[in-house]
Amino acid sequence: MQQTLLHITDCHLVPLGEALQGIDTNATLNQVLTQALSEQTPDAIIATGDLVHAGGVTVYRQFMLALESVSDAPVLCTPGNHDFLAPMVEAELPMSPLQVGPWSIVGLDSHEDDKPKALVDDEGRREFASLWQQQQTQFALLATHHPLVSIGAPWLDKDRIEEPEALLDSLMEQQSPRFGGAIFGHAHQEINAHYRGVPLLGAPSTAFQFAPRSETFTMGSKTPGYRWLSLYDDGSVVSHVHWLSNTQLQSSLT
Repeated sequence: MQQTLLHITDCHLVPLGEALQGIDTNATLNQVLTQALSEQTPDAIIATGDLVHAGGVTVYRQFMLALESVSDAPVLCTPGNHDFLAPMVEAELPMSPLQVGPWSIVGLDSHEDDKPKALVDDEGRREFASLWQQQQTQFALLATHHPLVSIGAPWLDKDRIEEPEALLDSLMEQQSPRFGGAIFGHAHQEINAHYRGVPLLGAPSTAFQFAPRSETFTMGSKTPGYRWLSLYDDGSVVSHVHWLSNTQLQSSLT
């Protein structure tokens, strides 16, 4: 048996009628959702931060409406560096762990309001460890905004989660639930990495991409994208990234 997750990230929604970097980010999110839901039905949708770029509570509700209009799957949101926690809470974005079959998906808050750098201090690590240990499933997946690995882009790497090895090692030591992998955003590009054999996967933005391995802020040429994950009963994870076509809604596995 498998559980299917749709991973979206870095939507950067703005008020309706506005654009960001010349892009209608509401339209690209809707295109991503339309294409993804035409491919398969997710057991859950995971949204890993930078969901809103401007507009506060109204736009957070706009984000949830976009998801609810196409799917009744449960949703887990984690905040990103462009997000503000108070309006996310006011808009009632779901941030509690999800259970799908023998798996839990547990969010780690790596953000600090209006600051690009990841913030996962000792208190945050303790709170996350406690939340992880409360899960009654056999396996668990970590979901966060900032990368847990270097992606080879200095202007992004400086803001990644510090000392990720300590965090990952602590999860590897857990017998229940067993650490099955991690997903994240922030990089605006596809990332496929491993730590001690466990997958660490970054998804592209539903809005616009950054150029891989860029020294400074550089827009990439890839179209909006998203990631599908299949979580299996033996603890394995299989994942593919899909991209939107400029001319039609289609995907390519990478």
